[in-house]
Amino acid sequence: MEWMRVDGWLLLQASMYFVILTCGLITSISSGLVRQDFGGTCVLYGNVNCTTANTTTTVGCVVFGEATSICVFIIAVNLLISVLFGIFMCVYHLYYLIRSRTLIRIVFQLWLKVLLASSVISTLVTLVSACMLTVGLSKWCTGVESFVGPEEGHASLCSMTQSSNWLWYLSDNEQPVNANQYYDLYVTAETTC
Repeated sequence: MEWMRVDGWLLLQASMYFVILTCGLITSISSGLVRQDFGGTCVLYGNVNCTTANTTTTVGCVVFGEATSICVFIIAVNLLISVLFGIFMCVYHLYYLIRSRTLIRIVFQLWLKVLLASSVISTLVTLVSACMLTVGLSKWCTGVESFVGPEEGHASLCSMTQSSNWLWYLSDNEQPVNANQYYDLYVTAETTC
């Protein structure tokens, strides 16, 4: 049974990098889908101006998005750092995991200082991305709350605006955009980031 012996720490680290890779992929896809739903406009930190038709319960809102670089940064950070770095580190650790079956104490042959420094940097940049996502969504929900009223709170108001009686218009477009799941997607991105 000599071939079944592997280093448990390497297996744990490879598994953790696989989880990081998966979370980064989910965050990037969720944020990208919201951006695509709003026609390329980044609604994080954006403003909204809503009007209600007297004859119906339909609410029409004009979206004034902020710089798209915010959304691009969040998507790019999670793709480059979480996904690509995660893939590289998974392969790296799996390679040493395979080698650990024949070599004893292979952990000491790893480039621990380089791995530690790169992991700290990637964690800090991902944390900045997560904070930008959280604060941006909170600012967006505050804008929606200023129209609807503060009695229900951020989460219920933002999730309520996903309903079919809310129409979202871009500031430079006459046609409504299909943004029926933007809040659920951003909450998913926040959770996995």
